[in-house]
Amino acid sequence: MLLKSKYTFWVSTQRTQTKIDKDNYNDNLYQVCKFETAEQFWMYYQWIAKPSTIPEGCQILLFQEEIQPMWEDKANQNGGRFVFRCKNNVDRVWENILLSYIGNQCTYNEFVCGVVVNQKRSFTQVSIWVKNMTSYQNQEDKIIQWVKEMFGINELEFVQHPKS
Repeated sequence: MLLKSKYTFWVSTQRTQTKIDKDNYNDNLYQVCKFETAEQFWMYYQWIAKPSTIPEGCQILLFQEEIQPMWEDKANQNGGRFVFRCKNNVDRVWENILLSYIGNQCTYNEFVCGVVVNQKRSFTQVSIWVKNMTSYQNQEDKIIQWVKEMFGINELEFVQHPKS
C-alpha cells in the first residue's frame, strides 16, 4: 500500500556529553533506509532497534524523505518540536506514533516534519518536529490535542528550534 509521503529512517550515535555542534552532529547522523509503502515500512521496522534497547544519547529519527533531521533544514527553520518524556511502554508508544504519522491519522500531518526518540539517562524523550506554524492559528493546540488523545500523553512541551 502506497503511503501519502515518502520517509527516511535515520539514527544518531551521539553519545558524548559534550556540546553538539553542526559538524559533530552530522558526523554522527546516518541514513538507514527510505520507504514509500506500508510493506517497506514493516520490512525495515522489524530490523531497526527499539527505543528501549538503544544506548543513552542515541536517537532514532523518522522524517519525510526530503527533510533532513536538523534545525538548519529549510522545512525545520523557525519551527519547533513537541517533546514529552516516556518512562513506560516506550516501544509501544514509539510504534504507535510512527504508525499514526505515516498513516496520516493526524489531520495536521502537513505541519509535521518528523518524529524522534532519544534515549536519556532515566527516561526516553520523544519529539514531534513541526514546521513554522506562526501563520496557522490554533494548529499548535490541535497537534497537542492529537498527541494527548492518541497516545495518552498529558505533559507535552513545545520547544522552538534555535535560529540557525
